[in-house]
Amino acid sequence: MKYLLASETAPTEELTLWEEVVASLKTFFLDNWLNVVYFFVALLVGIVLVKIILRITRAVLARSKMEKITQSFLLSLLKFVLYLLLVLILAQIIGIPITGLVALISAAGLAVSLALQDSLSNLANGIIIISSKPFHEGDYVQINGVEGTVKNIRMLTTALVTPDNKLIVLPNSNIVTNEIVNYNVLGRRRVDLTFSVAYESDLKQVCGIISEVIRSDGRTLEDPAPTVRLANMGASAIEISARCWCDADDYWYIYYYILDKVFNEFKKNGISVPFQQMEVRMREDAPANFFDASPLPARVEKVRPEQEEEDFIDRMKLTMSRRERRRAKKEKKAGEKGDAAKPGEGE
Repeated sequence: MKYLLASETAPTEELTLWEEVVASLKTFFLDNWLNVVYFFVALLVGIVLVKIILRITRAVLARSKMEKITQSFLLSLLKFVLYLLLVLILAQIIGIPITGLVALISAAGLAVSLALQDSLSNLANGIIIISSKPFHEGDYVQINGVEGTVKNIRMLTTALVTPDNKLIVLPNSNIVTNEIVNYNVLGRRRVDLTFSVAYESDLKQVCGIISEVIRSDGRTLEDPAPTVRLANMGASAIEISARCWCDADDYWYIYYYILDKVFNEFKKNGISVPFQQMEVRMREDAPANFFDASPLPARVEKVRPEQEEEDFIDRMKLTMSRRERRRAKKEKKAGEKGDAAKPGEGE
C-alpha cells in the first residue's frame, strides 16, 4: 500500500518541478524582455557582420600573393576571433558576467592546450613553415633523410611523395627541427657523375666522349659550361669527374641519359671499364714441406693428488641446500658429543 501511494505522488512532484521551471522562465522573460529582444537583434546583426567581414577579407587575400594555406589559416583564425567576440557581447546583453565567462574560457583553453601539447607544437611550427616558406608545393626536398616532392602543407603536417610514389606525412615539428634541402628553390641543379676507366685508356679520348654525350642533350645548360676532368687515380682505375648544369625538373632525365649514353659510347670505342683485381705471385724458392708431418701425440692423463676428506666436505657443502647443511651440522655436533663421551666410558 505504501508503494502505491509513492507511485501516485511521483507524477505530482514531477509536474510541480516542471511548473517551477516554466514559472522561472516566465519571470525571467517578463523581467528581461527588453534584453531578450536586444539579444536576438544583436545575434542576427552579429552573424551578418561576421559574414560580411569574412567575405571582404577573403576577397582581399585572394588578390594578394599569399599562399593558399596561409589564407585559409588566417580566415579560420579571424572567424574564431569574431565569433568569440560575438559570444561575449551576447553574454553581456543577456546579463551573464563576462569576467566569469572569460575565466571559464581561459581555464578551458589551458586544459585543451595541455592535452594537445604536441598538436599545438605542430601548429606553431606549421605557422613558421608557412611564414618562412623554406619550400612550396611541388618542390623536391630532402628532410631528415627523406626525399620527395611536396604534395601539400597543412597546419599540423606536411606530405611528401617519394619517387617510387609513396606518400610520407611528416609532423611539422620534425621539419622545423631538422635540416631542409630544397632542390628546386634556385631553379637549377648540377649533375655530378664519376666514370672509371682502365689505365691503358686514352684520357683525351675518354674526356671527349663524355663531353660529346653531355652536349648531345639539349636539356643541359651551356652556361655554366660542362666540365670533364681527371678526378682520381685509384688502385685499379682512373676516375673521371663529369659535371653539368640543368633545370631542376630535368635532373633525373639528364642523370640517367648520360649514364646510358656514356656506357654505350665506351663499348663502341673499345674503352674498358675495369674492376677490382688481385695480383697473385707463386714463389718457386719456397720450401716444399713447411709443415710438421708427425702425428699428434697420445693423450696422457694428468696425475692429480687425492682430495682430502675435509676439502671434499667443504665443497659438498656449497652444493647442499640450507636444510641439508643444517642436518649435516647437527650430525657433526652429535658426532662430536659422541666422541667426547667415549674417553669417559673407557675410564
